[in-house]
Amino acid sequence: MIIPEKEYAEFKAICAKQGISYKSEAEYREAANNLISLVKIIYDSANEHSRWNQRLKQEPKGFAIESNGRSCCLCHQSVMGQVWFDKWGLKCLTCQEALNKKIVPGYIFKDSVNKRHVTASQLNWKYGILHQAIHKLIKQGKLKPRIIPNGITLFLRSENPDLPNILKEIITNT
Repeated sequence: MIIPEKEYAEFKAICAKQGISYKSEAEYREAANNLISLVKIIYDSANEHSRWNQRLKQEPKGFAIESNGRSCCLCHQSVMGQVWFDKWGLKCLTCQEALNKKIVPGYIFKDSVNKRHVTASQLNWKYGILHQAIHKLIKQGKLKPRIIPNGITLFLRSENPDLPNILKEIITNT
């Protein structure tokens, strides 16, 4: 996309005001065009989500849409085919089925900062806890899991109030 000269001059003025500089005119133009492309993506995405939210008014239980490579908001798997959209957001069909069967509560789909739940994979990559150690804690009854068939294992913080102490103990012993 080619930026009009007036907007390009305005972009350069804003860069100068913010103390941002580039080595060449080509880099300024590239940065300006990248910014325009980013804004277009954000705008298009917002419009798409707005259409989905409008559709939810007619279909409050949700609906399937083509994923186009989107990711599930819980398991973060990239989905090819269909995803489910409802008041909890975009979900793969495996996680949607777990919600339907009440294996997991709906609120975890909006818990993007993991204040109310944590997955076994997150325990592994954030804290370095091996999957074998997680399974051992489950067998010992120290952790109560929610297991999504053909999906992820997660732990609700409300059902695992000792989780911070368990993590602290494991981390200090390694």
